[in-house]
Amino acid sequence: MGEHRNKERMHLANARGTEGCEETVWDEALAQLGGDLLQSWRWGEFKRLQGWSITRLHVTGPNGFAMAQLLVRRAGPLCLVYLPRGPVVAKDGTAATELLKAIDEACAQHRAVVLYVEPHRPLPATWMGAENGFVCGPESFQSARTVKVPLLHDANLLAQMRKDTRANLRHAERRGVIVEHSAITPAAMHTFYELLQETARRNGFGIHGRSYYQDFLSVFGDHATLMFSKVDGVVTAGLIAARFGVEGRSMYAGSSTAHRTRGDAAVLRLEAMRWARAHGCHQFDLGGIATGGPLAAENGHEGQRPQGADLQGVRQFKVGFGGEVVAFPPTMERRYRPAMAWLIRRFHPRFRPAPVIALTFVFYAGTLLDGALSALLIIAGL
Repeated sequence: MGEHRNKERMHLANARGTEGCEETVWDEALAQLGGDLLQSWRWGEFKRLQGWSITRLHVTGPNGFAMAQLLVRRAGPLCLVYLPRGPVVAKDGTAATELLKAIDEACAQHRAVVLYVEPHRPLPATWMGAENGFVCGPESFQSARTVKVPLLHDANLLAQMRKDTRANLRHAERRGVIVEHSAITPAAMHTFYELLQETARRNGFGIHGRSYYQDFLSVFGDHATLMFSKVDGVVTAGLIAARFGVEGRSMYAGSSTAHRTRGDAAVLRLEAMRWARAHGCHQFDLGGIATGGPLAAENGHEGQRPQGADLQGVRQFKVGFGGEVVAFPPTMERRYRPAMAWLIRRFHPRFRPAPVIALTFVFYAGTLLDGALSALLIIAGL
């Protein structure tokens, strides 16, 4: 037993950082365990371009297999650590305990104030004991709920949609809406970013700088696509989709205020689903919707009007494709420096524990964590 344990710890010693863990090995193992795109190697490299440091950990041994990609944001001698849509643990293993030890060691090396964990699935039971110190974290940085659509053949894909979604697709077809996959040129990125800016102004949300989306497409390569819908040669909407493992995903989208027409957005999503299906994906994530309302009512297509009526249009549009509404587990946090973690929560309400019932909006984790790190810089200088 002791020998097995030593072998497992030896794997831990070699697991920190990216050394010895090639992209293909990491992503194949992650995909095999049903891991999320936000734990993929490409996502880590993309976030590295946005100023994050990346630490990848994996545990292999007689107690199973587990892995986690940590995003580290530094402020002076201290940092915040973020684990998006992780950890990823083999169902029949108990390696989660060893993985948590490795995470603690990595956080100690980075002098982390707090670890934010936004799980893909419920956290391992061995993590949730009182001795491990996990507590309720802030509201989700990513979307707390999303819509996932099974990628059937076209006839069945259309049949599972709501009538109004099919009607929108037919309307777009009659108007001559077409979808083109675009090369990643400066002109194409300029067009996409203008669409994104228009959508942000129209709906009152924030976006990143243009280089953010260029970096994403550059890092993901043929695992992502940029698409535009057009009518009579005029661009009406744009979408960036990506894929990992057996799942495709709508990542970023925008539309023209002046030229968008009924059905443009639906046609783009349908084409993105076909693209993902052609690359071996079995389901497509349409992206976040606001929380509120029982899952049974949402997945049943009818019933009680959920909370967050101001975002009802987005919800209805995405659920209209016939997918299932998926709710992710709540964000948890692990405080390594409780006093400083308290100061972050005290001066940045966004980092206070989420209420039991709340409307969760989609935020950019990098921007939010930067806000908290401003406070950390001040505190670290005292």
